[in-house]
Amino acid sequence: MFRSKTTILATILALALSAPALAKSEKFSGTSCWSGKSDVLATTKADMGWAFTMNYTWLADDQDPNKSMSGRCVGSGGMVGGKYHSAPVFCNVMAADGSTYMVTGTGTPAKLDGVLFGGTGVFKGISGTVKGGAQVNLPAPQGEFAACRHQTVERTTPG
Repeated sequence: MFRSKTTILATILALALSAPALAKSEKFSGTSCWSGKSDVLATTKADMGWAFTMNYTWLADDQDPNKSMSGRCVGSGGMVGGKYHSAPVFCNVMAADGSTYMVTGTGTPAKLDGVLFGGTGVFKGISGTVKGGAQVNLPAPQGEFAACRHQTVERTTPG
């Protein structure tokens, strides 16, 4: 009897140790603010294109330093016939501990939609989304831009 209980406990322990860690999913919101420069190629005021680089910081609403990030983005955009076209953007996101992930998506002055991927450190295997509302433009030096927007992040890491 003792031997079978020991075998059962050993089997349960072995299964528990070999089981994959549970994924960690979280949803939180915060404010992203950025500044940068863009190079504009304009043929007219209604037809133009641009490429940009920007640095940003992201502060979680609850001010949790494990959710707050910083990073750098590159992207492009344009206007055709006076109509704004979505700007594709690619960002490298860094946490305080040096872990990183990437975001790709599109942004307009009215909204942001992005997908999270390619993590390192605690973000290895990350997936998820980031969605943002309208941007609020801030004063910036001549030839530069600055703005902020509220965003919601939903991310899952493999435990």
